[in-house]
Amino acid sequence: MVDSDIRIYHHPNPQIKSFLTTEEIFAPRVEAFKKPLDREMEDVLKQIGSIPRQVVRDVMSIPGVLEIRIKPKEIRMKKKESASWGNIEGQVVEILKRAIKRRQIRVIKG
Repeated sequence: MVDSDIRIYHHPNPQIKSFLTTEEIFAPRVEAFKKPLDREMEDVLKQIGSIPRQVVRDVMSIPGVLEIRIKPKEIRMKKKESASWGNIEGQVVEILKRAIKRRQIRVIKG
């Protein structure tokens, strides 16, 4: 448990982790993104909304991240074998916290 909003699930494969949120960040659909983002993935990014799009771009820009899969309350990541979760986890948690905060502000404004 990282904090009350985000939990980290450790998969049997040490290169994969899931970050689970109590708030929905992403639309109720499953999407996958791999580096480098190709034209098809860019088209999907345009469709998922500004907050999820920013989360995907921010997470994909972290060195060592190879691919991600998003669900409404989860982002599942695969990293390079040579990359350290110690360098990645904190950045992902901060990105998700910002997204949750932006989402809550948007709901209140609505």
